[in-house]
Amino acid sequence: FDSATVLRQCALAENIQAAALLVGGKNGLILECVDLITSKMDIEIKDAETALFAATVNEFKDMMNVVHQNFEYDKESRFTPSDGQLHLLWLLEEHVLSVVKYGEFDSPRNTEKLEPVFVGRLCFRAWYSLTHPTHFSESAKWLESWLRKKLQLSDGKSSKRLACAALVRVLLWVDEAGQLDLGDSDEDSILATLLGFDSRFMAELTQACCGLIQSIPPHLADEVMTGMNYFSFEASG
Repeated sequence: FDSATVLRQCALAENIQAAALLVGGKNGLILECVDLITSKMDIEIKDAETALFAATVNEFKDMMNVVHQNFEYDKESRFTPSDGQLHLLWLLEEHVLSVVKYGEFDSPRNTEKLEPVFVGRLCFRAWYSLTHPTHFSESAKWLESWLRKKLQLSDGKSSKRLACAALVRVLLWVDEAGQLDLGDSDEDSILATLLGFDSRFMAELTQACCGLIQSIPPHLADEVMTGMNYFSFEASG
């Protein structure tokens, strides 16, 4: 099987989705989401890749503000998910909402394993990109309702606790652990605010995974565990 030749044929045919499936893993997912955006919006592939993967949430928002100025839509219609957004929902179900093992979180960076947190960040950013600004509020309510149903989330309880933990990591924590600043009051730096999710929904989502270390960034989890060991040692002394 000559993968290089097949990839070249995909490029010549401008079939990016096929190329994404062939590449697979994290790079394939990025390519897949980039194609969903560039096929509907006036944005270069390189810029779309940067927006989805490399930019901070604030940088991503600024980039999308420019792109959305030329975003065509039906002014008379109410919000309904586009084909691209329906595909993103499928990706969320496949790789985020279906997580059932602790080991599915935080695989080494040099692997091509699709982690729920990685997939969630890409998909939610792509969802925002494909939503016209006039539909942000309706989109948030629709997506929140869909997530509640899929998670069976009610009164802060869900049978899918690991999926809730993955969503909390994605929506309430900044992307890069090294940029985490607990004293930063800029709420615009988290995806939950950007997407417009209701604070009660986020509180219930957090409550549903309370106690799961997977709901916080790995480096902070290490600090928490170190602190617990420290205090346990002091108490025993």
